[in-house]
Amino acid sequence: MIINDMTDYQLVKFLLNKEYMLQKDLSDKLNAYTGKNTKPANFSAKLKREYLTFKDLKNICEILGMIYI
Repeated sequence: MIINDMTDYQLVKFLLNKEYMLQKDLSDKLNAYTGKNTKPANFSAKLKREYLTFKDLKNICEILGMIYI
């Protein structure tokens, strides 16, 4: 599977499946990590609209343990 051919939504879903995590759980962890209060439905809509920023994706990867600092 080539990451460059994936949409933001497909990439996040791939990473979630790899970590056996639900999208709602990721949304909750993102809220705790960033200090924001985004509802899971809004996070899902952001994914489906392809509206993730690089910072969002970086935070997701850090939460899922894909980036080591």
